[in-house]
Amino acid sequence: MKSSKIKMTAVFLVAALMFAGCGEALYELTPEEQAAVVSYASHVVAKYNSYQKDGEVFVQQEVLDGEEETEEGADTQAPETDTQESDTQQETKPDAERPQEAQEDASDTVALETALNLGEISADYTGCSLCTTYEKSDVYAVDAEPGQQLLVLNLSLKNQSDQDIALDILKMAPVISAELNESKTVPAQMTILPNDLSTYQGSISAGKSAELVLLFQVPQDIQEVSAVQLKITIGQSQYKVNL
Repeated sequence: MKSSKIKMTAVFLVAALMFAGCGEALYELTPEEQAAVVSYASHVVAKYNSYQKDGEVFVQQEVLDGEEETEEGADTQAPETDTQESDTQQETKPDAERPQEAQEDASDTVALETALNLGEISADYTGCSLCTTYEKSDVYAVDAEPGQQLLVLNLSLKNQSDQDIALDILKMAPVISAELNESKTVPAQMTILPNDLSTYQGSISAGKSAELVLLFQVPQDIQEVSAVQLKITIGQSQYKVNL
């Protein structure tokens, strides 16, 4: 009964504090009243504390030390991530930032017979011309599109062996483009001309030559071609040929 009175007194005291005006001085509790409030609050907390039955739990100092070391270890692992990111960036540097030796290998040029794997057949560049229509005969002709013109590169393939050699460049499926005057790059035209180098199929007799061409469509404002570099891709291999 006495406990109930104490609890009721604590409730009235808390209510008085909540509804007291802001301009009035706070009510000062006596030591007995403070003890009653603390006792009531502890009973309420204990009622809803599911771990109350465990009472106080002893934690060894080694466990506390281990938790502190774990937190410190987590802080010291961050710089390693930065190091790994730095290594990854070095591996994925663009070509412009790679060593000069690697860039020089990519810029090496080869002879046309090497790029096309012609064996004992040599390939010589014999000049070029600009026109709007290229005619091989009355049957075979290629016209440039409006506003364009054709660049014709003349090439001579000579069989330097003492036996006839059959060629099937069409089967190689080369992808050819030309860089003109060190500024403009244009793709080769694929035609059905019998003397088109990119689609040539035929046999060259021993000691004889075959006169072939490569055709490119270029703007009409190009009046002169002073430098030509072929770029040839066959499968996974790429070659550069200076003519």
